[in-house]
Amino acid sequence: MSSFAQKLVKWHQNYGRRGLPWQGVRDPYKVWLSEIMLQQTQVATVIDRYQLFLSKFPTVNALAQAPLDDVMALWAGLGYYTRARNLHACAKIIASEFNGKFPEEPETLNKLPGIGKSTARAIAAFCFNHSASILDANVQRLIARVYGIEGSLKTSSENKKLWDLADQLVPKEAALMPIYTQALMDFGATVCKPTAPICQNQVVNNCVYSADCIAFKNGLVMQIPLKIKKSPSKIVVSEMLLILSQDEILLEKRPSSGIWGGLWTLPETPWVEVKSENEVSNTSFQLEQFQPVVTFTNQSIYDEAKILAPLKHVFTHRTLYFSTKVVRVQKNMVKCNQSCDWVKKSDLGHLGLPTPIKKLLADFQVLKRVD
Repeated sequence: MSSFAQKLVKWHQNYGRRGLPWQGVRDPYKVWLSEIMLQQTQVATVIDRYQLFLSKFPTVNALAQAPLDDVMALWAGLGYYTRARNLHACAKIIASEFNGKFPEEPETLNKLPGIGKSTARAIAAFCFNHSASILDANVQRLIARVYGIEGSLKTSSENKKLWDLADQLVPKEAALMPIYTQALMDFGATVCKPTAPICQNQVVNNCVYSADCIAFKNGLVMQIPLKIKKSPSKIVVSEMLLILSQDEILLEKRPSSGIWGGLWTLPETPWVEVKSENEVSNTSFQLEQFQPVVTFTNQSIYDEAKILAPLKHVFTHRTLYFSTKVVRVQKNMVKCNQSCDWVKKSDLGHLGLPTPIKKLLADFQVLKRVD
């Protein structure tokens, strides 16, 4: 076993995370599900949803047979909804083309929807003892610091260097791959963290690589990996329509691609980009901007509707402010295209709704609040 792997495995025996529901699991379906959920989502958020997901879809075949709307409804709130669509598409392929069994080779896994190179290797390592390293953000940071890689990890040359190094460091004993892979994840998440890594603690520094780490020796821990300055988040504004008819509400199903793809939302205008938050309240909308999704038989229905105060929702790369007009009508007063449907209020809890829409409907007492 390499010195790197040996130190890591020994550290994990004493300090590795314990008690997470997907740890020690050899079932590729459960490993795959946890890996996809943990992308861009915090562990604390994933734990309950992971267990709920397994109770609803206990096998890959059960997931494959489920309607996409059911999958999206259970995913709602986790964000990055492309993951859910890919999850469902991948399950269908495994059920139909692989007889419900996950392939063991990372190269084959990598060809399936939503499974990247590192995720494919994680499944292969945890479930089939495959001797190939993962390289998620935690592992990239650890290797870059230990080996003093100062360039941007986004470049193809540095990325290739990381993959080559990562594969050289795996233990020779294939049986150790599950614990080694888990140790890589845990060490990056709890010791070699992006901010406040343990080696910067002057009182307690139990990093097993301190004697070898080039970044630590040269005082470059906080400069590695190289941080690329992010562009300022865009500010966008829109207006939505909360259209009610007795015990039903009109919803629009978003296209499968794009923001909130595949989810049910309120009919909404196109987003308008503004330069600052000061311009949000000065942005006005017209009924024509909702076409061809929805319109009314009489302009006054829109003009006289009550408007709610703008709400704010922060995405990764933009901030959305949306106001909402509340319209109570008879159905024959509304014209809408095939992307819209009338939904009973009692059925809203079974649909995939974006978090801000759920909150809006709960605040407006259309949807029962779930705390």
